[in-house]
Amino acid sequence: RFIMSHLNRFRELEEQGVDILAILAGDSGVDDHKMELLLESLGPLGDEYHRDLMELLTEQIFDPSEARGLWKGIVRHKRKMESALGRPVGVRVAAADYLTNRRPVLDSPRIVAREQMQRLNSQVRLDPLTELLNRRSIDASLRREMQRSRRYNTIFTVMLIDADHFKAVNDQQGHVAGDAVLVEIARRLSSACRETDTVGRWGGDEMLIILPETTPVDALILSERLRRDISRKPILLHNGEVWDTTISIGIAAYPEHGTVAQELVDAASTALRGAKSDGRDIEAIAGSSGAAPRSSRDATSREVFRDDSPPTDNGRSRI
Repeated sequence: RFIMSHLNRFRELEEQGVDILAILAGDSGVDDHKMELLLESLGPLGDEYHRDLMELLTEQIFDPSEARGLWKGIVRHKRKMESALGRPVGVRVAAADYLTNRRPVLDSPRIVAREQMQRLNSQVRLDPLTELLNRRSIDASLRREMQRSRRYNTIFTVMLIDADHFKAVNDQQGHVAGDAVLVEIARRLSSACRETDTVGRWGGDEMLIILPETTPVDALILSERLRRDISRKPILLHNGEVWDTTISIGIAAYPEHGTVAQELVDAASTALRGAKSDGRDIEAIAGSSGAAPRSSRDATSREVFRDDSPPTDNGRSRI
C-alpha cells in the first residue's frame, strides 16, 4: 500500500480552517460520515501518522513509536482531565499538561495563536521568493522519505531541476526578470506534481522534487511533461516582454543510486551535469550514459504520469 507523510495535508487542512488535531482527539463534533470522508482524504494511516500529528502539535519530530505513545497518552490524559473537571478540555490544553508534567518532553512551551503560528511556519519552512519549501525543509522531507522507504522497503526517486542559461536572463533583463522566471518555473512544477510529491528550492535556480514509490523510468514521463511545459510556454516578464527558457533534469532513485540523502542528491547532480553537457533541455538518469533513453518508456510507465490518466487507489496518477 502507498504510505505517505500526512504533515503537509494536516497543515493544508488547518489553513482551510479545519482543526484536524481537535477532530482526531475528539474535541470537535464530527458525524460518522464526515469523519469517514476526512479519513479517506488522508489515505492509508501508517506508523508516520502519529509522528506527523505530534510534529503538527509540537513542531518537534519524534520516532514513530514514541509519537504513537505520546498521542495516545495525550488523548487519555484529556479524558481524565475532563472527568475530573466536569467540563470539556481541549487537546492542546491536555497536551501542554501531559508533555510538561506527566511526560516532560517540552521545556516551557509558549501559547501562540494558530494564525500567528501558521505565519511563523511559512516564514521558517518556505522560500520567500518561490514559496516552495526552502533548502532546510526539502532536505528534511528527503530524509523523512528515505527513512520511510527504508522502513517499508519501498523505492522513491528525486529529480534535480535546473533552469538552462539562467545567467542570461539576469544579465539581459535584470534580476527582477530572473526572479520572475524562477517563480513561474516553481509554479508550473508545483501544479504538475501529485499531492504525495514534494517540491522545494534546493538553491539558486535548482529545484528538487521527491517522488514517492516512483521508479526512474516512471519519473521520465513526468520530466518530459515538465520540460515540454516550460519550453512551449514563454514566461511573461514584469516589463511585458516574454522569455523563452528550458530546464534540464537529473534523476536518481533510492536505493539504486544512493542510500543516504547526500549520496542520492550527488547522484542526481551528476546526472544533471550530464544533461547539461549533452545539450540541455533533456533529462538524464544517474548511472546512465547520455540522455535518458526514450525507448525504455514502456506502456506501463506511461500510465503513471500521462496527462489524461485518472486517479487510482495508490495515488500514482494524480498529475
